[in-house]
Formats: sequence, structure tokens, C-alpha cells
Amino acid sequence: MKNKKDPQPPGWTVTLSIGMGVGWLIFLLIWLAFFAGDYGIYQNIAIILISVLLVFIILGGSWASWGLKQIPVEGKEVMRVAGFTSRIVVSIVVPFILFIFWIIWFFFYAEDFNIYQNIAIFLVSLLALGGVLGGIWASWGMKNKKKLEEIGKLCEDD
Repeated sequence: MKNKKDPQPPGWTVTLSIGMGVGWLIFLLIWLAFFAGDYGIYQNIAIILISVLLVFIILGGSWASWGLKQIPVEGKEVMRVAGFTSRIVVSIVVPFILFIFWIIWFFFYAEDFNIYQNIAIFLVSLLALGGVLGGIWASWGMKNKKKLEEIGKLCEDD
């Protein structure tokens, strides 16, 4: 079933996105030009990650509020399937925690390790994230396969 709601995002979200993008680039340029020299490379990476996280939180919240209003009927049906909402929460919280881990790692601990070890830490943690999220969604999808197929058939009939 097609979504009957207005697909155009409100102007404030677009304006906020453009403003945040330009503001983040200005911050990055000012940081790198005037302040980065006071910190090590890994601490600068952590500070940039903090700024990226803040942009994601602000823009994610603003776009999510609009996106939730745009959910079509079949999407609302999927949201009613047991365990879906908790998996959405985990899919938001776990990457957020990983990002915090990366910030702490790079700011406080990365200097004690070489570049290859730091890349390994980054990649292993990213793979762990994929494993955790893949595991929770795959198990839910297999458990609810019939329900999801029924929802799909109902939507095809509309």
C-alpha cells in the first residue's frame, strides 16, 4: 500500500541539515587550523568523532520525528510484531555505545598502540557490531517469517 502522507520533509529539517553540514565543516576547518596541533593524532580523531556523533544525534532526531509520521500501513503492521521495537532500540543504542567506546579509545588509549593495532581494534569492534545486530535481526526474521509474509500478502492485495 502506498503512503498517503506528504513525502516532502518540513523545511526546518532541510534547513537544519544544511546548517549542520556547513557548521560542522566550519568547525572542522577551525579545529584543524587552530587547535589540533595541541593534541595527538588519536585525540584529534576522538574530537572529530565527538563532533560527528553530535551531528548524528541532532539530525537523527529531527529526521526520525518526520520519518515516523511517514510510516506506511504495512510498516505499522511490522512494528506490531513482537520484538520489533526492542530490536530497533538495540539497533540505535548499540552503535551509539560503540561510538562512545571509539571516542574513549582514541582519546585515552590509542597512543599506547601502533596504527595497525588501532585499525584492528576499530575493525574488530565494527565486526562485533555487525555480528550482534545481524544476530538479533536474523533470529527475529526467522522466528517471524510467516507473520512477515502475511503482512506482505495483505499489502499486495491493497
